[in-house]
Amino acid sequence: MNLQDISTQLLFTTVPIWTENAQGGTSSATAFLYNVAVPSKPEQSIPLLITNHHVVSGAKRGLVEFVERSGKEPDRSRRVRIELDAATLASRTSAELDLAVIPIGPALNQLEAAGRPAFFRSVSPDLIPTAEARDQLAALEEVVFIGYPSGIRDEKNASPLIRRGITSTPVWNDYEGKPTFLIDAGVFPGSSGSPVFILNQGGFATKDGLVLGNRLLFLGVISQTFLRKGVANETFLGLGQVVRSDALVEFLDKVIKPLLPNGGGA
Repeated sequence: MNLQDISTQLLFTTVPIWTENAQGGTSSATAFLYNVAVPSKPEQSIPLLITNHHVVSGAKRGLVEFVERSGKEPDRSRRVRIELDAATLASRTSAELDLAVIPIGPALNQLEAAGRPAFFRSVSPDLIPTAEARDQLAALEEVVFIGYPSGIRDEKNASPLIRRGITSTPVWNDYEGKPTFLIDAGVFPGSSGSPVFILNQGGFATKDGLVLGNRLLFLGVISQTFLRKGVANETFLGLGQVVRSDALVEFLDKVIKPLLPNGGGA
């Protein structure tokens, strides 16, 4: 396994999340790791789990599972789980944006102290395109997203699935007036909470021509799949709605500030 490869590292940004409601019903979805920098201490960051509001809404408890770390490598034969209570799951959510933010740092520190550290990689703010860069994207871009559609994963290797698609509406358009866009891809239940990227390796096209090199952009979070309506048996349309990453950042600015030293001040 080549951990220097970008796509391989992306495998370790996501974890499965299982929730149980008050009636005993269970469901599964995707969450991913995201780092927020501490402004007064640039060398420090706060690790967060990001998923959807609808994934955690009404849940009395949740579980996430990580691959255990051995030295600097993942030990895919060993797993560690973190249990999340209802208050932790519901404390920082937005029904409007369908986002949920779960501080995970203390639990990761406990695993470290217990000698069973988790191996993971985090999505970082520098992967989010600026407004100018977003406006320069083509209407049709190839995208990849990583998660657990219908709860499926490679159980033996504790690995999520990588899926591909294209933008169905431009990233720079607010679909139906909201900070979202659609992708044409195999989006199924369980993909909720999956991070969506543009990943180009070797070269990519821009308005100025072909650029040689790699490009990785974090575009947003899958929140919804679309069903064909008006028929006896509903079928999936192969469309997914994505909450844009800039909307996630705006939401994080509101809910994470209290967690930062001195409220985010110097």
